Amino acid sequence: MNDMIPSRRDFFDFGRRFFDDALGQNFGDLGNFKTDIIEKEDAFVVEAELPGMSKDNIELDYHDNVLSISANQETEKNESDEERNYIRRERSTRSFSRQFIIQDIDKDNIKAKFDNGILKIELPKQHPTASESKRIDIE
Repeated sequence: MNDMIPSRRDFFDFGRRFFDDALGQNFGDLGNFKTDIIEKEDAFVVEAELPGMSKDNIELDYHDNVLSISANQETEKNESDEERNYIRRERSTRSFSRQFIIQDIDKDNIKAKFDNGILKIELPKQHPTASESKRIDIE
């Protein structure tokens, strides 16, 4: 038997399709990318999936215990296309940004590699220095 009232799922699917068409990209994944963070004995490894990006479009920053990954990509307009009379012409622009708190990192030895859409960042752990005990006098 067919139900005359659309289900909640149908409503959300309609909304997603509406925004996908209006924004020209997958609305559910806007500003997000898949990331894994692995803790090893001597380092943290961050692996981020950035398919279709080039390393020139990716920015990495580590400041105040926060790793920031940003990526921007725009399709370029061909000059030879100026002669055409477009009724509608779509472009794709993608912008992603994520931040992760990762503490006790040797920031001078962070390494990053981008290969086949996968960004791999190795953040070596800072070796703890032997802390000296200090006696505190009470007045």
